[in-house]
Amino acid sequence: MIYPFRVKHPNQRGMNVMPASKLDKYLNILQALIERPRKIEQIESKVSMDRKELKRRLDFLVSNGVVEQRRLSSKQTMYALNDRGFAVFRTLRAFKYIEKLKDALPIVEEAREIASTLSKRTKEWKPE
Repeated sequence: MIYPFRVKHPNQRGMNVMPASKLDKYLNILQALIERPRKIEQIESKVSMDRKELKRRLDFLVSNGVVEQRRLSSKQTMYALNDRGFAVFRTLRAFKYIEKLKDALPIVEEAREIASTLSKRTKEWKPE
């Protein structure tokens, strides 16, 4: 199953934003591997991360049993998600979604209060 979800660093329109979090970086790597196994060059082109950092993060994912490292030859390696990797991806994606909901909740509450106030004022207002 291919997931349409993609975590991107939102600095696309010249906005000043915080750098991508560790969670965002790992989600980007896992997202690149959700589609199919890839070589490090292919992953690098999908995520905005330099090769040294990407290699360090891939090694971490491999050592924790989330990603498999498959040697094609002495110089070529493919990286692929295993079952645990799919589960971790779904969990991290859900966690990220809950974080967004948590951040949006105060805005929704404020909008509800404004709507309630406007509704009361509309009932009190009588055209002359």
